[in-house]
Amino acid sequence: MGTLDTYTVDLLSPELEGKTFEYSIGDDFFAAIDGLIQRGSLACKVECISAGTIVKFRIHSSGTVTVPCDRCLADLDVRIETSDVLKVKLGEEYSDDGECVVVPEAEGRIDLAQFIYEFIALSMPMTCCHEPGECDSAMMLELSKHQSTRSGAEDEEEMDSDREYGEANGESMGDEDVEPVDERWAALKKLKDKQ
Repeated sequence: MGTLDTYTVDLLSPELEGKTFEYSIGDDFFAAIDGLIQRGSLACKVECISAGTIVKFRIHSSGTVTVPCDRCLADLDVRIETSDVLKVKLGEEYSDDGECVVVPEAEGRIDLAQFIYEFIALSMPMTCCHEPGECDSAMMLELSKHQSTRSGAEDEEEMDSDREYGEANGESMGDEDVEPVDERWAALKKLKDKQ
């Protein structure tokens, strides 16, 4: 956690209000946090917008993080732009009820690193996938071998690119390569097709 010491702020400092902290967030930050995001490059600006009984920080982060694609597991750069407010007050013992973080008055300091990470992680989309046709073709070829059915225009495009990749590498994806479907599923498909 040595690399995260720079994110610690003294809440008892008389010059805190109006102060701005700027951080360059890189791979070492994400490695120290040890969360789902492992790599990235962001600029983070933390402004203390009010001090006193409750200290308010505005945390703005922008840049990119690198995460695995949900479809092919290859690296995917995701653009991040987030602006959030963190409320902190001094109290008896540490607590985080979601509305306001309470920091023990005896400590008088808060480590912003985890909060910065959480705001970045929460700003990411629910699914992180490459654009159609940009997924790792070897992985998509392997994936297509294990799926019984595929539908939709996007899937057809990927099947075509997988087929081209396989043919370029001397592999064939003709009907003879497809494993037979269990006859129970075939019977259910016939019923569905009648509707």
